[in-house]
Amino acid sequence: MSMLYVFFAFFACVFAQGEHDHQHHEGHMIDVAVYYESLCPDSIKFFTKQLYPSLQKPNISHYVNLTLVPYGKSKTNRENNQITFECHHGEGECRGNKLQACALKHIDNGSNTEGLGYNKITTAFINCLMDQVKRDGNNTEFPAKRCADLNGVTNTISMIEKCQGDPEANTLLAALGDATEALNPKLKSVPTIVFNKQVKEEDSKLANDNFIKALCQYIQGEKPAECTSSSATSLGINTLIVLIAVSCYFF
Repeated sequence: MSMLYVFFAFFACVFAQGEHDHQHHEGHMIDVAVYYESLCPDSIKFFTKQLYPSLQKPNISHYVNLTLVPYGKSKTNRENNQITFECHHGEGECRGNKLQACALKHIDNGSNTEGLGYNKITTAFINCLMDQVKRDGNNTEFPAKRCADLNGVTNTISMIEKCQGDPEANTLLAALGDATEALNPKLKSVPTIVFNKQVKEEDSKLANDNFIKALCQYIQGEKPAECTSSSATSLGINTLIVLIAVSCYFF
């Protein structure tokens, strides 16, 4: 009976190692800045297929100190105290970029969700906008109200939409443009993903294909299981060995 206890104790240790808690990493957070456009197909793909799904994984999300910059290859014109924009995918995209800039400012007053390096509601709202928008050039309409209803932004959506149509949005988007122009080296492709304020083309390409893999390169010390498929494989093999040993011993 004592041998049975040893085997099951070992099994418990293996399982616990695989389920190690990675949820408290305030001192080890990685700066992630995403430079993108509201109507860019590649931006939509990255946000909805890579970034947002990754943020739903607690072992990953707690490492991310996120900055969203919806501007991309737009151009800012400042003349006679007026600010206007030329956006990569037309006027419809300018409206989308402004809508997101206003959401970043006004949802929870721009504050992060407690314990995270970003606001969960804001990222969910923007993900919805990106996922559900029907691209129609300058006639594109963004599902702001529907996404607000789906993500608990109903108390703020009127403020966001008012901001979008006011000079405030111009000021916010111009600031995002300044941040984009400050990149060194300059932005070449959209989306561009920057880790720890170091612009590296290889990192951005990898993140577009596999955000978690790109992020995990910067995680120091013990990495969460999501960082390597071999972790799950190793855990499965160890567990299988224990079960076989138990079976052989008692049967």
